[in-house]
Amino acid sequence: MQTANRTRPVTAASALGLLTLFLATTVTACHGKYIRPTSAEKFEATPERLQRGQYLVNQLMGCGGCHTTRATGNLYVEGEQTDLFLAGGNLLEDPGAGRLYVPNLTPDAEGLGSWSDDEILRAVRDGVDKNGKFLAPMMPYDNYQHLSDDDGKALVVYLRSIPAAKAPRPRFAQQLKFLPKVLFTVIGVQMHRPTVDVPNPDHADHVAYGRYLAHVAGCTDCHSMTAKGPRKETDPLFMGGSDVPFTDARLGKVFARNLTPDPDTGLGKYKPEEIKVAFRNGKRLDGKRMAPPMSVMIPHYSGITDEDLDALVAYLGSLKPAKHAVAEPELVAEAQKLVAP
Repeated sequence: MQTANRTRPVTAASALGLLTLFLATTVTACHGKYIRPTSAEKFEATPERLQRGQYLVNQLMGCGGCHTTRATGNLYVEGEQTDLFLAGGNLLEDPGAGRLYVPNLTPDAEGLGSWSDDEILRAVRDGVDKNGKFLAPMMPYDNYQHLSDDDGKALVVYLRSIPAAKAPRPRFAQQLKFLPKVLFTVIGVQMHRPTVDVPNPDHADHVAYGRYLAHVAGCTDCHSMTAKGPRKETDPLFMGGSDVPFTDARLGKVFARNLTPDPDTGLGKYKPEEIKVAFRNGKRLDGKRMAPPMSVMIPHYSGITDEDLDALVAYLGSLKPAKHAVAEPELVAEAQKLVAP
């Protein structure tokens, strides 16, 4: 008797099933290497930690630039609502990635109220949430892995001290597209190994301390961005400006500027004091007003101490000059108002 051929054709559904099985196996195999167990340690809330945490959150790291609520969720053209400080609810809209919801950092139950101190620290430095899920890299944890243990604990202590507030719009507003969602939040293509035992920087070494500040403030991410992610420090174009723009339908296109000492395309022809003034007043060194997202950060960066600005500028001056011209912003009409003289 002839035996029937029971081999099934490879349909789109079965191919998707095989892909899903492969991804699940791959993720299970490598997922754990990016996740460290958290402790139950309660970080002591000393006055010194509160003060340092306030400075980190409100000035150096500028967390409110993304996490403080805007009226319609458009952080590029609207001011921060002080009554909903760090309550989140804003939306980043990227044509390639989709819509990303900015979470609530307050001690509210829908914010960080149910998180342990170490879970918050892990999320900030490693991009892993309390349930062990990967965060999308719009949260710059690649930069924050440089945050020292002491500064990280100070940041958490300060976040615990702010008033609880409800986010003005629900999390289901987030709609990441399928491929970015899989790559970022499932596979974790952007993840780094767990961050542990990071010492405090040496404030006496201006260049080394400035490097620390540049990482923690997010400078090295935005100003080195390529289609494959930020350039490494060994790259000749490190901090030489972005190759890909910030893109949002409510903003347009904005390329991060060249911050290296190149005299033609970077900061080489400007004095340290002129660079410091730009951080304070939000005007580019050619006199034009800064475009978003840098203009969103200026209310925070303008409060950076003189000591820290001196170190940051010293670090920028120590970089290898990169001859890399960056395109001017292409802003939509509403955003154009922000840079008008």
